[in-house]
Formats: sequence, structure tokens, C-alpha cells
Amino acid sequence: MNQKIFQKALQIISMRRIKAKTENEQHYQEINSKIPEIAEINYQLAQTSARILMGEDIEILKRQNLQAQRYCSQLLENHGYPPDYLDMHYTCPKCQDTGYQGNTYCSCLEKLIASLGTAEMTQQTQLKLCNFDQFNLEYYQGRTTDDGRNCYTLMSNILQRCRYYAANFHAHSPSLLFFGDVGVGKTHLSLSIVTEVLKQGYEVIYDSIGNLISRIEQEHFSREKSQEDTLQILLNTDFLILDDLGTEFQTQFNLSVIYTIINTRINRNLPTIISTNLNWKQLSDQYEERIMSRLFAVYESLEFRGPDIRLAKKRNSQYL
Repeated sequence: MNQKIFQKALQIISMRRIKAKTENEQHYQEINSKIPEIAEINYQLAQTSARILMGEDIEILKRQNLQAQRYCSQLLENHGYPPDYLDMHYTCPKCQDTGYQGNTYCSCLEKLIASLGTAEMTQQTQLKLCNFDQFNLEYYQGRTTDDGRNCYTLMSNILQRCRYYAANFHAHSPSLLFFGDVGVGKTHLSLSIVTEVLKQGYEVIYDSIGNLISRIEQEHFSREKSQEDTLQILLNTDFLILDDLGTEFQTQFNLSVIYTIINTRINRNLPTIISTNLNWKQLSDQYEERIMSRLFAVYESLEFRGPDIRLAKKRNSQYL
């Protein structure tokens, strides 16, 4: 685990606890000055331990305290305050903003560490985002596929599907597989989806699968224990986009990593987009059945067809 990120997460959680305590103290000061009757009740409640030591009946004290607390809540409501105004309001009630539940990390700490790690990875990737309005369907006009399908109609439907996906994105959206030749729009529409999903506040990681596997491999085989855990971040991030499946080196380690990412995110019902320049036959020749069966059964496949838009844009710019 990256100790820098871990310490930063603990610091953030500590600040949450300090904020909760400060707000609670301010609420008490406010109520004590505005509703003296509650201040007196709270003073009596604070004497409970001393009264127990003096031999008073514990069960009777419990009933009296509960009655006093209910009366305080009623007084608060009568004065226009919520009944829990004097309660401590932690960001995470499970661990009371300590980051720990017993001897284990609280889920809030784990999520914060993952969020900070995702933010750092996204910053390093330096995405150049796109948007749907920049996707020009005119490049597909008059083009047909080898089997006679109209490229304009095909890509218009894909654009509409991607717009809908982005607009209705949620934590358990379906996973998509983009496949088609180089330059037909896969990256543009992937990044357009990322643009919209980021606006909704989700954590997103986008990178080529080769870059990510290389990073995981370095961490795994490094002689010095790495503080990074890229694989865990990829397994837990809200939304993962893996570009250029099929360009990575074909080793048993790499295949194992790809399977782990695909299988784990399916099991956790986390959305993923994978893009590849390979067709189904080429994918089947390159990847083992356990990977292909998951892609085929779970991912929604979108086949991109058309001219190489990058080359077309380059040619157009030469004539300007």
C-alpha cells in the first residue's frame, strides 16, 4: 500500500472526526444559551457515573436518563430544532471517523484510499477528454461494410447507444466491448463517455491495457516491496476503461492479470469498457476460453466500422 496515500487518507478521516466534535460542541453551546432547561438536564445526565458510585440503582438511573433524553428531544423540536441536534454526527457512524473497526480497516478508509489512488493514477494518465458533439458522422457517409451494411447507420446507432450509456450511467452499469479497426472512433466515444461520467462524480481510470499491465508487473516483480497497488485500484475503481486489448505481450502473467481484472469486476458488478482493434476470431485465437466466455456472455459488444478517421482528418488538414 502506498504509505503516502494511506497517511493522507488517515489525515482526512481525522479531520472529519475533529469537524464532527467541533460542530457538536457548537451545538451544545448554542442550545445551552437558548434553552437553559436542556442545559440543566444535560448537567444532571453528566452526573450519572458519580451517582452510580454513590450506590444509586443502575436500572432506575437508566430509566430516568432515557426519560430525560426523550424530554430533551421534545424540547428541541418545540424550539424548531431536529430531535438529534445534540447527537454526534460522524461522516462514518460505523467507525466514528477513526478509520478502524476493531483491528481492521473500516470500509470508509478503504474507499478513501482507493479514491485517492484513482485520482493519482488519473492525473498521471493526463487524459485528453472528448465530447459527443465532436463526433462527426459525415466521415461514414457513403461507406458500407464487407457484408453490405451501411456504416453511417451503424455508427449513428453506436453514437446514440454511447450517449444513452453516459447519460444513464450508474454504479452498476453494464460493461461494453468496443471492437473495430484502427481509427474508426472507439477512443473518441470512450473518452466522450468518460467526460460525462466524470461530471457525475464517479471515479474513472482510463489507460491502455499495456501500460497498466506493465505497471502491475513492475510492482509485482520488483525486488523492493512497492508501495503502490495498481491492481487493487483497477479492481475497485467505479469505472474502468481498458484501451487497446490485444497489444500487450502475451505472457502467462499478463493473461492472468487480464482475467483477474475482467472476472473480479464482473463479480463486483462494476462497469468496464474494453476496446480492441481485433475482431472476434482474432480475440478467440489470442485469449483463452475463460476470458472469452466472460467477454461474450457479460459484455455488450459494439462493432465499429468505417474509414480510418485519423487519416481522413490528416488528409483534410493538408488541403486547408
